[in-house]
Amino acid sequence: MEHHPRPPTSAAPSRLSELFAERLRLARAWLGILLSVGLGLRLVLWVAFCETPLELGTLARCLALGALRDGLAAVALLTPLLLALALRRGDGRARPRRRRVGLALFASAVVFGALVEYFYFEEFDARFNNIALDYVLYPGEVGANVWQSYDVPLHVALAGLAGALLSWIASRGRERLERGPLPLGARARAGLIVLVCGTAAGAGSWWFPPATGLARVPGEIADNGLVALVRTFWSADLEYPLYYRTLPTGVARARAAEVLGFPARPDEPFLKRLPTHAGGTPPQQIVILVEESLGSDYVAALGGRFDCTPELERHFADGYLLSGLVANGNRTVRGLEGVLCSFVPLPGYAVLRRGKSENVATVARVLRDSGYRTAFFYGGEGTFDHIQPFVEANGWQEFHAEEEYPEEAFRTAWGVADEYVFDALLARQETARARGEPLFATMLSVSNHKPYAFPRGRYALPSELTGRKGAVRYADACLGGYLDELAARGLADDTLVLIVGDHGARVYGAESIPTASYRIPALFVTSDPRWRGQRSARLCSQVDLVPTLLDLAGIECTAPFLGASLLGRPEGGGRAFVQHNRDVGWLGEHALVVLGLGKSVAFYTRSGPTSDAFTPVPAADAGPELWSLADDASAVFGTAYELYDQRRFRLPSEVELAGVSSSSRSPGPP
Repeated sequence: MEHHPRPPTSAAPSRLSELFAERLRLARAWLGILLSVGLGLRLVLWVAFCETPLELGTLARCLALGALRDGLAAVALLTPLLLALALRRGDGRARPRRRRVGLALFASAVVFGALVEYFYFEEFDARFNNIALDYVLYPGEVGANVWQSYDVPLHVALAGLAGALLSWIASRGRERLERGPLPLGARARAGLIVLVCGTAAGAGSWWFPPATGLARVPGEIADNGLVALVRTFWSADLEYPLYYRTLPTGVARARAAEVLGFPARPDEPFLKRLPTHAGGTPPQQIVILVEESLGSDYVAALGGRFDCTPELERHFADGYLLSGLVANGNRTVRGLEGVLCSFVPLPGYAVLRRGKSENVATVARVLRDSGYRTAFFYGGEGTFDHIQPFVEANGWQEFHAEEEYPEEAFRTAWGVADEYVFDALLARQETARARGEPLFATMLSVSNHKPYAFPRGRYALPSELTGRKGAVRYADACLGGYLDELAARGLADDTLVLIVGDHGARVYGAESIPTASYRIPALFVTSDPRWRGQRSARLCSQVDLVPTLLDLAGIECTAPFLGASLLGRPEGGGRAFVQHNRDVGWLGEHALVVLGLGKSVAFYTRSGPTSDAFTPVPAADAGPELWSLADDASAVFGTAYELYDQRRFRLPSEVELAGVSSSSRSPGPP
């Protein structure tokens, strides 16, 4: 028998690369598709949304950081597929058609994901954040909204074509047969390498430093959307003291009490007496109208860029207008926790979504205890954003949602059009008057929301009014119609109405918390001649609305509300509490202090309360005044978290009431 000498055996790494040559080729194709699509998306986002002058150094840094992030995220994301490739025994047969189809589907999915990120950035000026996380949790409403707002089949087709092209480019070249079934030892070594690389890439993605030195929008562009979404999920319900700057508990309580107007005493509870300047008999009916996405940008009389609210402006003479109001955040639940609970926005979930929110202080609890019947009107599905469970557990005795409205009512994915909800509210007010029943009603509108579709039968709006501006005009027309009906039905004289936006229309701005986009109007429509036609330009927060409403209504109470009445306050001074993604902040007339994860602090200054031009200040250069504001912010947010976490953000018992009465003082913001 003739013997042939064996060829020399190469080293293990070389041998593995030979054994897995075709599989490595497929892995490189996957990685190349992810990186090329990520680069393309980043360039498109820069051109479309970065409004700062082009600086090649900044762009280069953005792209370099983005490429590193995408590379780490891609390896981590592909780890399950790579592990399957490494451990598959194989039989040596070539399946080029199957691989090409699989690669095309993979590339199409990646391109479609990039399209989703583009449209998300267009709407929210950010990579995937807490809003995206909320949307993932409610796929029914969000899926229907996406279908109504975008041409989904067209974008799927475009993604398919682009994916086919990318897969063809990535798979060019001659395929080689594998050398039969791969030995177990080689597959085990390859699997171990994949696990080590995937773990390292995942850790690198998680701990990769932020894009320091970049403005907010370039920093968002340099980020990776999937990593940002995972981080948001992780930080949605953090223990505030572990991750954010705080002061010692006793110091924080004393400082928070001072800046929020609570009695200066170290013992519990954290309560204050809210007096009233209005006097007289409380109105028979009190209504809060929370208008979806009603930002000051659309109110020309407040310096807005667009003239979309003629009805609201027509009624400015009928009430007390706040022109310096800043929203808690850029989500409806943030607006609701500020407007209804007078609570500052903690990082992560809003109070409505947290796990200890079954007995918190709300304006409904106060008014129910004062003899009012309480009702909530909403055009959408009550389970969205946990609105109905929160409302029913915290003082509202009735909840009216989408299923109660007529089947023929005009609907979008978010619920019935505003006019039908106003009809139901008016009918309930008529019933309350007939019964002689004091009524407190809250309404949350939905029409000013993508897909910005609305009925045109009742209000004669110009046919060219479409899109967001058309939806704002429609919502404004419904609001004007409601106020006119109140007067026509004789309800206006004994009804106090608060009209306020839940948040601004869209996010824009370079700061960590882009407060320029958080400006919203608030109007208290009242029959009290002392306040009709009055206006306050004082910088204020949604947390100040409940105390102001109760003050105007002539209703005194003791509560842990963190805001203060604006009646009689000077134009100067004031502050607002704001939140964006994982950051919270204190906005003053001349400065913005942002508290972030890792106990970080960022400072910005501006010339005055109406200026939106913020200048970043390095922490090393921040003076005592800025650090004092940082201490104020740390005290307020830390104490608010303590109150919530220890279930002490609630209305007082009789014993607690007696204690507060003996040591109360008039509250007020600085």
